[in-house]
Amino acid sequence: MDWKKSELENNDLQNYKAKAEFYVRQHQDEVVIAKLKGNVPLTQEDVGALERILWSEVGSREDYEAEVGAKPLGEFVREIVGLDMRAAKEAFADYLNNANLDSRQIYFVNQIVEYIVRNGMMKDLSVLQEPPFTDQGSVVEVFTDLSLWLGIKAVIDRINSNAAV
Repeated sequence: MDWKKSELENNDLQNYKAKAEFYVRQHQDEVVIAKLKGNVPLTQEDVGALERILWSEVGSREDYEAEVGAKPLGEFVREIVGLDMRAAKEAFADYLNNANLDSRQIYFVNQIVEYIVRNGMMKDLSVLQEPPFTDQGSVVEVFTDLSLWLGIKAVIDRINSNAAV
């Protein structure tokens, strides 16, 4: 069988975003990517490593900005890799293990955990007004104690801020 080089070339990785997503998925064990997946705050050196990866190895800063816009590098990577389930459960441990939550509140917090694991962050809190979050009541109905809800929101904010570089 004769192979022609032109038939083997694949154009799927022509655009920057696809190349970056492919690279990040293939290199989840790199320290900076693993930190983002594990919800570990990044150092300046980590930010530099991320810039080298996304702005030198995968493409240029201009390519990144043309495809992704002004989105922080950490958010872009976290959206690709998501958040490790163990890290998410650890972040919400005070509410899942220690607080006296009722079954509806535990369900709600678990839905937040699953969402963040899948999407990496929860920047748009309006998703909390849609199923599956509302399956057992709205945020206001489920969390009548405002301080409890504010604590949960603070955990969401910390998870988001660990990727905002």
